[in-house]
Amino acid sequence: YQRERKCHGDVCLELKDISGVKEGMLNNAYIPQHVSFKVEEGEVLGVAGLVGAGRTELVRMIFGEMPIGSGEIFVQGEKVQIKSSRDAIKLGMAWVTEDRKQEGLILEDTLVRNLSLPTVHKHRKAGIIDDNFLTKMSEEYIQKLKVKTTGGQQKAKNLSGGNQQKIVLGKWLSTNPKILILDEPTRGIDVGAKAEIYQLINNLAKQGMAIIVVSSELPEVIGISDRIVTFCEGELTGEYLQEEATQEKLLQSATK
Repeated sequence: YQRERKCHGDVCLELKDISGVKEGMLNNAYIPQHVSFKVEEGEVLGVAGLVGAGRTELVRMIFGEMPIGSGEIFVQGEKVQIKSSRDAIKLGMAWVTEDRKQEGLILEDTLVRNLSLPTVHKHRKAGIIDDNFLTKMSEEYIQKLKVKTTGGQQKAKNLSGGNQQKIVLGKWLSTNPKILILDEPTRGIDVGAKAEIYQLINNLAKQGMAIIVVSSELPEVIGISDRIVTFCEGELTGEYLQEEATQEKLLQSATK
């Protein structure tokens, strides 16, 4: 793990008393209630907790994929209404989902198509898509993220798990987000790809991006985060600076 960030900027994302539309569980996971925290520019905020604690559900609420019953969201100091993922993207958010195969990629499509999904609408004239530009942009991210592939026309399903995850990351980085949310970013990938993703997170934070990392791996969330919050049964139960966090403290806080 590499953490070279020292100075954070202004508050980029703030949640004030965010709650879902109902209490209890939905699909074997708790719905978040009364959640408040801030994320600053250049900061990596880790989100720890057991499976079903409500971490992914909170991300879906932030990104407009689950309804918010009460509370307020502020982006760069301004109160915002996020009712869909399109609203979130317009506000400069990006979300690498937990399940890359079901929600992050179109496995039967090419890497060029996958990498250009969030931005394809920006590169068309009179309804005609500029394929040459999209191919050039995609090749740039393939090289930048060191994706091991035969080329942009290769299908996403034929890549390894780590390289698939790089394509999902590249897809969202092409939108130049201010806020990047990563849900289990290294699940099911090899050690080498993990190290590259950790380095990417570090570099993005150094550039001033606000990053939220949801992870079930406590060593990972401690290693890459500047600050860590814990969830238990839909509630935020603890907050720790990286230097004071231990696996024992986080586990105890996540199982109250």
